[in-house]
Amino acid sequence: MGTWGPGNFDDDTVADGLSEITDELIAKIAEPFADDDDTELQPDEWAGSMVPAWLEILTDIAAAGRVGATFPDSGTISAWGERFLQVWDEYIDELDPDPEYRVERRSVLVSTFDRALAVAREREA
Repeated sequence: MGTWGPGNFDDDTVADGLSEITDELIAKIAEPFADDDDTELQPDEWAGSMVPAWLEILTDIAAAGRVGATFPDSGTISAWGERFLQVWDEYIDELDPDPEYRVERRSVLVSTFDRALAVAREREA
């Protein structure tokens, strides 16, 4: 095995490293979903901001089809998206956001989870 091409990602060592990186991202995303307390997922909390950003990074990596990249299954992505958006919808008005921001931000969040779900389904096919 070893190296199978000239590209930066055409190597077993890099595939192992990419697996480590994607596993770490998955763990970071999964952590705030691990219990029933949704506080960490609220829009003004660390995970409320970072989960969608980490998911977008993870999705970009997985969509590239790199060998070694790990990715959650569609059931997991779907559950994360439903819960995240439920928390966002229930809490965002407490922050008194600009109405235009509220609509635009929610659209971005939905798009982020939808794209991740599409990548998961494609990988499962």
